[in-house]
Amino acid sequence: MISIKNRLFPSFLILILAALCVTGCAGKHGKLMKSAQANYQANNYEAALRDAVSALKQKPNYVEAQNFAPIFFNAAVAAAQDRVGALKATSDKFKWDEIVAEYKGLIEINTLVQNLPPLTHQKTKQPITFKIRDYTPQLGEASEKAAEVHYQEGIRIADSSDDVETQKRAAKEFKTVEEFVPGYKDARSRYEQTRSAGTKQMAILTFHGERLLGTVTDNITIAVLEDAVAREFLSIVPRVELAHVIAEQDLSGAEQIDAQTVADIGKALGVHEIVVVQITGLIYTPPNTKVTKSDRQKTERKKTGTKRSVDEDGNVKTEPKYTDVKITAEFSHHQRESSVSIVGFYEILDAQTAELKKTEHFTTNHEFKAEWGSFTGDKDALKASDKRLLGKEQQAPAAPAEAVMVTEALNELSNELAEALKAYVH
Repeated sequence: MISIKNRLFPSFLILILAALCVTGCAGKHGKLMKSAQANYQANNYEAALRDAVSALKQKPNYVEAQNFAPIFFNAAVAAAQDRVGALKATSDKFKWDEIVAEYKGLIEINTLVQNLPPLTHQKTKQPITFKIRDYTPQLGEASEKAAEVHYQEGIRIADSSDDVETQKRAAKEFKTVEEFVPGYKDARSRYEQTRSAGTKQMAILTFHGERLLGTVTDNITIAVLEDAVAREFLSIVPRVELAHVIAEQDLSGAEQIDAQTVADIGKALGVHEIVVVQITGLIYTPPNTKVTKSDRQKTERKKTGTKRSVDEDGNVKTEPKYTDVKITAEFSHHQRESSVSIVGFYEILDAQTAELKKTEHFTTNHEFKAEWGSFTGDKDALKASDKRLLGKEQQAPAAPAEAVMVTEALNELSNELAEALKAYVH
């Protein structure tokens, strides 16, 4: 099989280009043509063309770019056309997705050279032209075929099962249809129907020992539902609704919920899954200030007086007298720290069967830190980094109260768990 490189760009032309770049490449446009040569030799024809076009925009009369831009263009077009032909010959169900991408690439390649200013060859004075072709009709046809394939796939999946995950897959297919051809058949209404059927209903319970932490549950819910992507296939029961069921099931004093309780909650709320967050440890470390002392010393040449001298003419001169002096200081680095550590795990349970779908342990560390410096001795002996810390004690914030630290740590935990739920749903 004859390669595109051999068909469009004989090896001697590569050698000519290399020679030209060695002798004539200068400045930014020269570097671009050197990059074009490397890209072409690596079969990256479109990248080679982009480099050549950029070089022509820098310097429209650049002979090397004028000579090779049409060759790079032809190579890039031929390569894309070959890929389209190879894709059409396959039996891959979703081959039209890739064919659409290839036609978009061909349109982009043509647009790339169309946006060049009129070019006249520096030596021959002939206009430089490219064989421009409009691929819009081919793109439209390929997009229609890609849309139809995904449309039929969506119907097939939707009809195969009423399962939530299956309906979600179907909805994604109908959404893809609209990405290829907006308004295609009834894909939009089918998407809405399957998206609704494929939306997972969840309830979240957060326990710390014997207490239910409603604020954490609320924060997780808000963080998840503020994300439009997560919200597409996920609905979380508001805690107000959950509170009624909790009261009915008398969960306010429960350390954990058993399988039967999960099933009862799931039935009462009509949810698919329940997320149980269990905080097993919450450790608060009070503010503590640590002081690290370090000796600093430096030798400086300092003025220590004057000295008299007599020049050749007998004139008396007075000059400053300098002496090497060792200066020292003791630098104290103050570090005030406080922290909250939260450990535990979460479980995702099937609300009907209490089957464990996922479990994961977590550790969240929330820290407060402040630092400043002080010294005794000669300030000039200090390092620059020492001096930057001086006087910061007055600026250093006081360590937050325990309640504030705990709240901030729980907020961080809520965000981490929200991210975990987003990843689980999608």
